[in-house]
Amino acid sequence: MMDFQIQVLLLAVLFDIIFGEMPSFFHPVVWMGKLINLFAGAAPYQHRKVYGLFMVIFCTGITVLLARSLELIGTGIIGLVIMAYFLKSSFSIRMLLVSAIRIQKDLESGKIEKVRNDLRTFVGRDTSGLSAHQSASAVIESLAESFVDSVLSPLFYFLIFGLPGALAYRMINTLDSMVGYKKEPFKEIGYVAAKLDDIVNFVPARMSLAIIFISSIFFGKPFDALKTCIQDHNKTVSPNSGWPMAAVSGALNVRLEKVGYHVLGDKYQHPGTVHIKNAVFLVGFSSLVVIGVIFLMERFH
Repeated sequence: MMDFQIQVLLLAVLFDIIFGEMPSFFHPVVWMGKLINLFAGAAPYQHRKVYGLFMVIFCTGITVLLARSLELIGTGIIGLVIMAYFLKSSFSIRMLLVSAIRIQKDLESGKIEKVRNDLRTFVGRDTSGLSAHQSASAVIESLAESFVDSVLSPLFYFLIFGLPGALAYRMINTLDSMVGYKKEPFKEIGYVAAKLDDIVNFVPARMSLAIIFISSIFFGKPFDALKTCIQDHNKTVSPNSGWPMAAVSGALNVRLEKVGYHVLGDKYQHPGTVHIKNAVFLVGFSSLVVIGVIFLMERFH
């Protein structure tokens, strides 16, 4: 008989494929955001790093307690659906790929202003003056980085710790995305969240090279992915994002540049819309590899 954890995973993936993202009112990550906003809004003017530490401990602790409570519902059909619903909230494959395809189509149609506007919610940079190939680079970089943040890491922690691991990761990552900035007003209260996010993504980011290497056998150039990742992974500000981005750069033989910050695969061609499409296939297949590996490990452990 199929293990309950596998059933939860497969149903969560099915939810993602069929329904995509849940409405905001019912989305657990939106609930996480509201809790974080409550803490951020009540932050004191002094001892802000200590307050940030307390915020991380409390928010993550509440998330783990909720997940453990959900596990107590049992292994019946109700428990399966509820746990799959919450697990699905920790990762996002369909939205990631569909968003990239939408921007790719707009770029093909020459709607550069719309692309620049849409990219504001897709990447953390000034998009107002991006050229077509810089926009394509931004999309591909975001796909690569989000493969770790939105797929590999939450499912990695689900494999190790079950639903509490997946939701705890999602809370930590949400804390980092909301308050983990390196400037005010979040420089101090987001310090712990940012460091903790670096820690929890450390192993998955490096695992991403192996997964992208496998996927590149079918949708790219695997040995270029390996070579470029080894050479360029440390060129990004983040200690983790360079691994999947440099691997994708090599796999697709494209130059990925964030102006003023980094250039990955500087000897390769500038990316275009066809490379966005190729990146979607690469990241999509990589996501299937992650799910397949977890399925096999749960099945035969």
